[in-house]
Amino acid sequence: MGTTTITGFHQDADGNWVAELACGHRQHVRHRPPWELRPWVTSEAERAKRVGAPIDCPLCQMPALPAGARPYKRTATFTEATVPAGLLRDHRTKDGTWARIVIEAGQLAYALESSPSTFVLNPQCPGIVVPAVPHHVTPIGPVRFHVEFLRQETDDADKR
Repeated sequence: MGTTTITGFHQDADGNWVAELACGHRQHVRHRPPWELRPWVTSEAERAKRVGAPIDCPLCQMPALPAGARPYKRTATFTEATVPAGLLRDHRTKDGTWARIVIEAGQLAYALESSPSTFVLNPQCPGIVVPAVPHHVTPIGPVRFHVEFLRQETDDADKR
């Protein structure tokens, strides 16, 4: 898991606090005993003290697309009711095929066999699928998403 720092806070549409991180990601920081113990979240003064503090960012472990990766195909839009069963269990793309899981609305859990973390994808945070790496998704309530398939293109000099 990558470590970054908190640069600020804002509330989401449901009134939950979200930490803005130096790495560019955002992370919910809820106080929901007994699962999440962060009483400091409920106080403006205590939140202000956390600006600049280090925090683990599981999204910094999200794979990145290689330079030159270009979309060549896209699935239909799926919902929590129409997501194909194969996406809900471990599956993989072919060698050389990358994918981007694009959330149109809602949230989707994305788990990679190669990572101990489960990523929560949303419209601001897509999931990146590495060729041949087992992974699966799980809807988190109502969701709409599609998958873009990409190939890494090379220039003409690389083809010689």
